[in-house]
Amino acid sequence: MVAASAEAGGDTYTFATEPRPVKNRKKPKFREPQPDDEALPANIMFDRRVIRGNTYAAQILPAAPPAAGLSTTKKSGPRAPGTPRAVEGRRHIDVQTDSFLEELTDTVPERDVNTQTDPFMDRPPTPLFIPMKIGVDVDTQIEVGDLFDFDFEVEPILEVLVGKTLEQGLMEVMEEEELAAMRAHQEHFEQIRNAELVATQRMEAAEKRKIEEKERRLAQERERLEREKQVREKVAAQTFARGYLTGLVGNVFDKLYEAGYFYDPVEREVEQEFMPWLQKEVGACISKDAVARATVDAIITEALIRDNKEKDAAEAARLKEKAEKQADAEAAEKARIAAEEAAKVANDALVHKILFDLSLVTEETFEATKAALTPPPPTDEQILEKALADEILTEEAIREKGELEAEAPLPGATQILHEMELMEEEKFEELKKALTLPDPTEEEILDKLFTDATITKEAVQEALAYAILGSNSWMQDPNYVEGS
Repeated sequence: MVAASAEAGGDTYTFATEPRPVKNRKKPKFREPQPDDEALPANIMFDRRVIRGNTYAAQILPAAPPAAGLSTTKKSGPRAPGTPRAVEGRRHIDVQTDSFLEELTDTVPERDVNTQTDPFMDRPPTPLFIPMKIGVDVDTQIEVGDLFDFDFEVEPILEVLVGKTLEQGLMEVMEEEELAAMRAHQEHFEQIRNAELVATQRMEAAEKRKIEEKERRLAQERERLEREKQVREKVAAQTFARGYLTGLVGNVFDKLYEAGYFYDPVEREVEQEFMPWLQKEVGACISKDAVARATVDAIITEALIRDNKEKDAAEAARLKEKAEKQADAEAAEKARIAAEEAAKVANDALVHKILFDLSLVTEETFEATKAALTPPPPTDEQILEKALADEILTEEAIREKGELEAEAPLPGATQILHEMELMEEEKFEELKKALTLPDPTEEEILDKLFTDATITKEAVQEALAYAILGSNSWMQDPNYVEGS
């Protein structure tokens, strides 16, 4: 809030602004952070930009102003640790840590080189320039007190000095009172803050005791539940053991019978003597058949592998030959394209040189020939035919737009394209660009000049010979005879 008022008939002027907190801390404690771009309140009595005393006297500037961009305030935060000092009896030395070492020498190699030049004559001193006297000499007499009246001139100076002194003293007294009020306010605020801090610590201690008591009781409850669980497990184990041991004797005899401790002698002899012999004989017969079958399978597998290898080798040779032929064809095609491009570039350069560098054709003749070969822009009739052929426009749409009968003739192409608004401007420009023929090339212009006999091939040959061989090109003529 900013308010200002002024009285029209008097000299009274008041100004008021919305109070703002003083931003004299690095981090606000109990307020929201203020934007950095807000102007900070300051006392102009301590502002170095406000000059005190005489404003037109010479100002004494510091010998070396601080470098721009360097901050003079002390940075807060951890400081990077430095290198500790060497212990007694040792000293720090510089060691190279680069990937590429270089030789370090204590003495720089030096070399003395002498030279002598011819002596120069001393230049005589330049005589002083004395301008010629002009004008008429006049004189005057100034008496004491004519230019300066001390009693009259010193009065405003004294008024200014006394006024500034009184004003400075008043400002200093007001500043001291303001500082005292700020210190009292700060002490009061610190007392309130300390009281709140003590209350906060007391509440934190009470809350901490409550949490510890809660944790202790929860631990006691967990221990009680664990003891009850162990008692239940012991009772269940005792009950299970009593029920399990009830039929233990009968189960033991059954297990021993099943394990073979109580057996039939005949059955035991069949299992231990007859069955192993029978299995051995049957295995011998089966082994012979398996060896024969494995031999046949190995022969067939080897034949198939040999056949597959021969087929793979033939296929690889065929693919290699095909790849070589394709590479040769691509290289020949690239060479042909490069030769055609080089020939085209050389031909274009020769045509450009004939037209512009040999001075055989004037600029007016070139422009006239180019204008004669430049195709005219497409007409509206051609654009309309193209639009009808590409089905961009139809006769039904034209008749419907123009409200024409089926047997009535169509209007002109200009009216259809520009007045009926049946086609967008971008589509019209695309059709016009598609029907527009390209501008004539320099080679076509040169052929036209040869056809019209504006220039001749003999003139071009002579100009090229002169441009290549210089002024002695006529001496290269086989019909030239020295002295002719």
